[in-house]
Amino acid sequence: MYLLIAVLNNEELLDQLITGWLDMGITGATVAETTDLVQLISHNIPIFAGFRSLTSGGMIHNKTLFTAIENQETLDKAVAYLEMICSQTGKPHQGVYFIAPIKAFGRLGMAVDRMEQRNHMEKKLGKPLKEKVRKNSG
Repeated sequence: MYLLIAVLNNEELLDQLITGWLDMGITGATVAETTDLVQLISHNIPIFAGFRSLTSGGMIHNKTLFTAIENQETLDKAVAYLEMICSQTGKPHQGVYFIAPIKAFGRLGMAVDRMEQRNHMEKKLGKPLKEKVRKNSG
């Protein structure tokens, strides 16, 4: 099992990434709004205000995604899709990703069967999931 963490500097890619991962059966991703360190210190620590010239000037918020993926095949597909959509922009610095092994993984709360989980996800999304939602994807 693996933990895939992706930091998207380009927020416009988020919907496309999530949709692609959902189509692969990755339904358990968490998305957090994050801020680049240089942006943060250039706006909050006066001595570093000169760093603003290195950035676009405004506070840039990144989207950081965390997802547990059980098998190498799904992980490879998820990373390939991430790399593909970032390269299609034709721009540098679209973000970063890294992968770490997970030693333990468990779900909290009552156990839910796969069909009930699928129905819940489809209700949240407002659309049916593709048929090939795999049990082994986070």
